[in-house]
Amino acid sequence: MMTEKLPRISIWRVLTLLIFIAGAYATYLRFAAGLHGSSNLSDGMPWGMWVGFGTLCGVGLSAGAFALSGAVYVLGMERYRPIVRTAVLLGFLGYCSVCVGYFYELGLPWRCWHILIYWNHNSMLFDVALCVATYTTVLTLEFCPALIEKIPWRKTRELVLHWHHRVTVGVVMAGVLLSSMHQSFLGGLFLIAPGKLYPLWYTHNIHALFFLSAIAGGLAMTVIALHLSMRSLDARIDYSILRELGRVISLLLLVYVIFRGLDLIHTGGARYLFLPVRETAFFWLEVSLLAIIPLILLQFNKIVNTPMYLYWTCCMVVAGFVVNRLNVCITAFERSMNTLYTPKWSELATTLLMIAGCVVAFRYAVLYLDIMPRIKRVMKPERWLSDNGAVARA
Repeated sequence: MMTEKLPRISIWRVLTLLIFIAGAYATYLRFAAGLHGSSNLSDGMPWGMWVGFGTLCGVGLSAGAFALSGAVYVLGMERYRPIVRTAVLLGFLGYCSVCVGYFYELGLPWRCWHILIYWNHNSMLFDVALCVATYTTVLTLEFCPALIEKIPWRKTRELVLHWHHRVTVGVVMAGVLLSSMHQSFLGGLFLIAPGKLYPLWYTHNIHALFFLSAIAGGLAMTVIALHLSMRSLDARIDYSILRELGRVISLLLLVYVIFRGLDLIHTGGARYLFLPVRETAFFWLEVSLLAIIPLILLQFNKIVNTPMYLYWTCCMVVAGFVVNRLNVCITAFERSMNTLYTPKWSELATTLLMIAGCVVAFRYAVLYLDIMPRIKRVMKPERWLSDNGAVARA
């Protein structure tokens, strides 16, 4: 009987356990040995893996929350309501990881409240931090109905849900405004470094490029989460919704490619597109994964109509998005700062710890809360259904 209660050992559980152990030790090093003892950050490269991946990618890949919430609650696109909670959960976990990442980056986590009290109006980092703190609060309010529904006392539960329903639209509108602002602010943060950022990435329109790529990356991340939930958590979603998201991502990528191409021509960055330097290779890797190849693939009906193909195409978009943020934060600075940054193992370990924490939290939230419809185990129907009821190929 005891053995039935123990979790089954699998390669993923063992890997997760190893990540947690390594991350816990790296966390100890960060706060015991300081930045120099736990990272390869320096005066020449102060923004490394924690800012490039933890903050820029964590915020950007959470953009599906405000995009889909706005589509449903503000624009009335009820078609996407079944996946709103998944997007909000992803956004909530993404922003929580960003907040935790600040502790690693800045140290002294017990002083995190200082930024809310001692305002520095001349700092763009202050704007970003204030937006992140405010939007995390908004995401908590958007996500809390999934928790309120588990309150065992019926009258209390209905009363709280009633009041939440009355303020939902206002909360969502505030979330759309805040998220749009700081997705752009994150790009605008790099406008303070003219002459330091490599010309392929420095542009006065970087805030608009950050905003566009964040929506495409956030929606692609939502598709990935939904697909994996179908595969391993017995969730069930109408596949036509994901197909429509694929079309929307395709349109966003097209706008992004056109806008970025025109911007490179306007700023003179096009002269650097084919120089034999490492920045050129990283630029083409980024643009190929984030925009060109997915944009071409999403034009084929076979790609959009096949769950597995759409999943891998969205993985490509997310990978390109990550490369883009790391390029802007790290690669674009290395030449002007005359340094070559490689993250220390402890930086990677803490980053993986935050990712693993989000994955575990997402899994148990889907299992124990009403995030999305799930298949009953007494029957095992096909997970992927098209809008006419036919089974889509996986």
